[in-house]
Amino acid sequence: MSVFDEAAKTWDLKPERVDTARRIGEAIVSLLPVSRKWRVLDFGAGTGLLTFYLEPFVSEVVSLDNSKGMVEVLSEKIEKLGIKKVKPVLGSFEDTHFEEPFDLIVSSMAVHHVKDLKSLFNWFSSNLKSKGFLAISDLEKEDGTFHSSNEGVYHFGFDREEIFKFMKLSGIEPVDYRVVKVFHRNNKEYPLFLAVGRKP
Repeated sequence: MSVFDEAAKTWDLKPERVDTARRIGEAIVSLLPVSRKWRVLDFGAGTGLLTFYLEPFVSEVVSLDNSKGMVEVLSEKIEKLGIKKVKPVLGSFEDTHFEEPFDLIVSSMAVHHVKDLKSLFNWFSSNLKSKGFLAISDLEKEDGTFHSSNEGVYHFGFDREEIFKFMKLSGIEPVDYRVVKVFHRNNKEYPLFLAVGRKP
């Protein structure tokens, strides 16, 4: 059982997590020409906090996570709320293949848990339509003190140049970068960015 399987049942009880998803969602909806025709992939969707923010604005959200516990909680929420436009998928990016590409791929606080960024961004690009958008939200560079445990954390945040480099290597053109929230803990500030790219 992973750390995230154990954390899933109480994940949504932290107001900070709910607020973070809302801020990322607001930034995405205000920045991009989000359409009710769009199919969206939420990578590392967890319990679906960002998924459920975006769902009313689009035609479908596919919510991918490799934690069984997270996907179970997400599925329970979908059933309880009677939402038809969200499809939960259990799996890692390495072994998940979609028939149709997406108009938008989003990810919130998940990329720092992936070791092989080159493969991940190539996978993002291969699952994006031409003219589709990639919106990645994660921590800016930090000193390793953000998480109480760094188990499964492969990157202590990212700088703009690093994220843009992996976008460009995968054929995605960077179009925007901004800080959407600042976490305050350990008497330090940890900025959360949103980086947006578009596939030509």
